[in-house]
Amino acid sequence: TKKEAPRMTKKERESVHIFVSCEVDITPDGTLALPAAAFEYVDMVVVSLHSSFTQDRKTVTQRILTALGSHPKVRVMGHPTGRLLTKREGVDANWPEVFNFCAKQDIAMEINAYPDRLDLPDALVYDAIKKGVKFTIDTDAHVADQMGMMKYGVAVARRGGASARDIVNTKGYNEFKKWLKR
Repeated sequence: TKKEAPRMTKKERESVHIFVSCEVDITPDGTLALPAAAFEYVDMVVVSLHSSFTQDRKTVTQRILTALGSHPKVRVMGHPTGRLLTKREGVDANWPEVFNFCAKQDIAMEINAYPDRLDLPDALVYDAIKKGVKFTIDTDAHVADQMGMMKYGVAVARRGGASARDIVNTKGYNEFKKWLKR
């Protein structure tokens, strides 16, 4: 038999806070694949590379910087290198330049815990921390039982020298909300 989810009390329902976000593709020229009007409906946007992985260093760096600076609700760069372990190398961006921009604009870099990604790699996490960049850790889960992969992202963050103060999704509600609003 199907088990019903426990009912929440009114007090419990009122204490649940939800932020609306979406992952948006960075097109080859650095624009975002999201209509401008759609930004009104989200609290934050995660921008990610999903194509054109062989662009030269100057082009891909400018593409990333254009996307990161395109709207104030862009708060996270998702799976930054775009790598897929054993399948695809990551992009050859000027990471120090990207990290400087992210630190200045207070944009976080994702540490994607999915085992096929583990992206941002630990060596780049280390470099980004030296520049003052913050991070998010997530599982990229598509089903509930993949949430257990979070430990892989935490391991990458630790190998890169990150602590809880470097990870924005360890913040409490009010502090996270303040970070979103920059």
